[in-house]
Amino acid sequence: MFFLKQIILLLISPLVVSLVLITASLVLLKVKKEKIAKRLFVSGFLILLIFSQPWVANVLLYPLEHHDKHYDSSKVSQGEIIFVPACYYQTRYNLPEISRWHECSLQRLVQAKILSEKLNIPIVLTGGNFLDDKSVNYSEKAKSFLEKLGVNQNNIISIPIGTDTFSEITALSNLYNEKKTITVTSATHRIRIEMMLKQLRMESTVVSVDFQSSGELKPFIAPPSISSLERVRKALYEYLAIAKYQTTKNSIKG
Repeated sequence: MFFLKQIILLLISPLVVSLVLITASLVLLKVKKEKIAKRLFVSGFLILLIFSQPWVANVLLYPLEHHDKHYDSSKVSQGEIIFVPACYYQTRYNLPEISRWHECSLQRLVQAKILSEKLNIPIVLTGGNFLDDKSVNYSEKAKSFLEKLGVNQNNIISIPIGTDTFSEITALSNLYNEKKTITVTSATHRIRIEMMLKQLRMESTVVSVDFQSSGELKPFIAPPSISSLERVRKALYEYLAIAKYQTTKNSIKG
């Protein structure tokens, strides 16, 4: 299953697919398969050219990130706890502490701090031992980070459980199912996490951060961008994750 997942992750990367096609075309050219080689080369080049356009990335990300207003301020003001699902923390290499935090982790945690101070409600962190170093617990690291940012430790609740989004929400639901929750997560993650919260009958308002797109749909042409290729990959990954959740949710028990 692990290797299958890795293969799928490679195949949803436009950069990887284009390089595979171009490499295959060069191999075929050497064995005198010029016609097929030309088609593969053109296909690889077009994939690289199209998906490296920022506007194409915006279009793919728009339904994920801008399908609704970012959050309902009236519902946010009624929140009783702030739920922050895990993102990522680098446990390998000799890095400064701040460089170990992934951008999505930083944005989620800082936004949670802002909301906690504004509304005077606690932050609930989830995430277990899923990092490269299995001895490191994500939620405990996140708790320590928030304390360093000045959040009162009495306003931080760590639930050191969960290796994926659904198991984290399940852990949250087991303790705070009756609470009105504010969920702070990445914009591309919003639709899927709303589905999971609904399945577990949790009343929650989602606040989006870590946007990958500007929301601009008016066509424009820009120089090819590596970052656009990565944003397209993130969009395709999330669409596949939503599809997977939709087909398996009836077999998942919280």
